[in-house]
This record gives sequence, structure tokens and C-alpha cells, in this order.
Amino acid sequence: MVLHPPGPRDAGIGFLRSASTGGLLRYFAAMAARYGPVSSLRLGAQRIVLVDDAESIESILVSRQHEFVRDTGALILRELVGEGLLTTDDPIHLARRRLMQPAFHRARVAHYADAIVAETERVTASWNGEPRDIGVDMARLTLAAVGAALFGSALHDEATRVSALLARVIERGTAFGPLLALAAPLLGPVRRRFPKRRSLLFPREREELDAIVGPLVRRRRATAGDDLLSLMLAARDESGGSLDDDGLRNEVVMLILAGHETTANALTWTWYLLAEHPAVEARLHEELDTVLGGRAPVAADVPNLPYTSRIFDETLRLYPPAAAFGRRPLQRTEIGGYRIPALASVFVSPYVTQRNPRYFADPLDFVPERFETAPPKFAYFPFGGGSKTCIGEPFARLEAVLAIATIASRFALRRTDSLPIAPRSQALLRPERPLEMRAVRR
Repeated sequence: MVLHPPGPRDAGIGFLRSASTGGLLRYFAAMAARYGPVSSLRLGAQRIVLVDDAESIESILVSRQHEFVRDTGALILRELVGEGLLTTDDPIHLARRRLMQPAFHRARVAHYADAIVAETERVTASWNGEPRDIGVDMARLTLAAVGAALFGSALHDEATRVSALLARVIERGTAFGPLLALAAPLLGPVRRRFPKRRSLLFPREREELDAIVGPLVRRRRATAGDDLLSLMLAARDESGGSLDDDGLRNEVVMLILAGHETTANALTWTWYLLAEHPAVEARLHEELDTVLGGRAPVAADVPNLPYTSRIFDETLRLYPPAAAFGRRPLQRTEIGGYRIPALASVFVSPYVTQRNPRYFADPLDFVPERFETAPPKFAYFPFGGGSKTCIGEPFARLEAVLAIATIASRFALRRTDSLPIAPRSQALLRPERPLEMRAVRR
């Protein structure tokens, strides 16, 4: 067994510069292309490993998942949103997921289809052909849809404040993330020494979140409704335990982040790709005209819109919102024939692997038809894998397909310029600049 995977020597400065300027994905892609399926570099005393091999990724996320814990990103996020599905490991994660899973059953999620379509129609009602930042509109749409699912009504002021606060944290994390990554191993000991401190890294932002979300949780405790939060309030584990107010606040913030930012970014990239590929757009319009005949979609239409779903699948392949995430092995281990030290940062990247020509022909091309057959297992994993697979995947897919169908059946979106737009990797994959488009009625 070779001691360490191959990789660039003295790469710490290049890695830090790329991470702090939003270019980490380009750095990772170049590293994988040059050094192969498992590569690595040193950052101070820390070993950084990139895994770009489907079999090894499945091992990390599924078959040997209990040998790994979440990496730096989750530790930093925990300082903001507390302990929740996005930030914890087992046994806390497993207990919390079992408690919340019934609220995210596919049949239950389908209950929110009408609200998603109604909020999409509301957001697009003012479109009259003027130039628009489509990313802003998609954020408004997904915020409203998450509000309808969480609280039975659109989130307006509260969700907008949460979104703005999270955006500030993401910007700060992009600028200082590498330094925070070096300091992350110290967070555990410091946290144990100051267990009552709400947040060590983001105390002001944590207080703001509590002030925004706390009243929403208390209001729903007083008056139950027919929404996800009500189901979470009523949920009980095997011993009869339930989520306390802290746990509910944490999960509400997580759902706003995961259910709003990620889908908004994916939809933004969808309109960008459709505008660049008129033949794909024409086939989409043909499917929508045939199935819907000019009416608004409902949940029962989704199985009859396979090409619409494949467009979203292909968008997630090229522009996965969570473009890279990390795990740390609890003990020294082996990946791809290489020895990996305990607590090394092991990154897997949907963005890198889903563009690997070993798994996808013409990997940079936008070809929804490729999803007529299932992609290689764990060469495609935009929602993660194993027990930590995104719990909101059914809601995200339903939301995206219904939003695409509602909008594309009525509008064709046209860019106001022809300049290419590259992704900028922060906590989530966003366009490097606003995507300005005109909505032309069909």
C-alpha cells in the first residue's frame, strides 16, 4: 500500500488562494485530472484528500460511512444553526432523522404541490418582458414554497431575513473558510470548555436567527396546522421523546437553507442552460403542451413529465448546488489503495465526478437524454448518499419540476447578453454574476 495519494507539492498557497476566491472547484477538477481518482495535498499539518472514483465514493458514503464523520463545513455550520440533520453525526443524526422522516415521505410531500404552483404563479405574475435577475426571482419563488410547506403560508419578512443572514455568513465563510478549516479541529475542545456559549464563531448571527425563528416555532406550538412544522412538533421517537424548541429552531433554519438556497440555484442554472440549448427547450415545450394543454400542473402530472425531470437531473449533474463536501476518517484507513491518516479531510465532489469522462460521454455537454438510462452508481450523487442523503430530496425534485413546468409552459426565458457565466463555489454553487433574462410569453 502506497503511503499517500499523489498530488501537487507545496500546494498550500494555491489551495488557500483558490478556496478564498471561489475557485476551489476548478482547483479540485485540475487536481483530479492530473493525479487521478484519489489525490491529495498537505495544508500545514493537515492532509487534504480528493476522491474522484465512484466505487470509493460509495464506500465512504455508504458501506463504510460509520468510519467517517462530517468535516469542517459541518462544524462551522453547526456554530450558526446548531445541532441538526446537516451538522451532526450518529447517534444524534440517526435519532433526529428517524424523528423527522415521516414528515418528508413522498406521499406527504406531494400534498404541497398546489402551494408550489400557486407561489410560482404569484412570483411570475409581474413578468412583462423587462430584464430581470432570474436568480433573485428563483430565490423569491423557493422561499415562498418553503414557507408554504413549513408554515402553511408564504415566508416573507422572516425567510428573507434568514436568507440575507445566511448569505452574509456564506460570504464570510468563503473569504475566511480556509483559515477556519485550519482552526476547525480546535472547535471541539473549545466547545467542551464553553458548552453554554450559543455560538463561538457567529454569536451575533445566531442571536438574530433565534429572534427570527423562535416566534414562528412558538406560534405553531400554540396553533397546530397542516404543514411540516406541525408534523415535526407532533413527531415522537420510540421512547416518546420529541424535538424541543432548540431542536425545532435548528431544523427550521436548516430547512430554509437547504430547501431555498439549493433549489433556487439549481433552477437558475436550469434557465441558463435552456437558453443556451434551444433544441432542448423546444422538446421541453412540446412535452408541456402535450401533457398540460395550457393548464397549471398538479402533482399527478409529474410522472408524465419525464423530459422535464431529466432536464433537472442534467442540471444537477453539471451544476450540483452542494458541489463538494468532506468527511474525516476516525481512524487511519485505506481508500483506493492509499493509506489515509486519521482525521484527514477527505473531499468528494459531485461537481468533479459528475463531469468525469470515465462516467459520462461528452461530460461538459447539456444532454438530458442521457438520463433515459440510470447513470453509474455514485458517479451521480447531487443529494449525497447513505444515511446522510438529503432528507428534502423528494420536496426539492417536486418543487423544481413543478416550477419548471409552470414557468416554461407560459414563458421562454431569453438572456440579455451572450457572455458565458462560470460558477463560483461558495458554500453553494452560484453563478459568478447575476443572470439577467427577459421572460417572453409563448
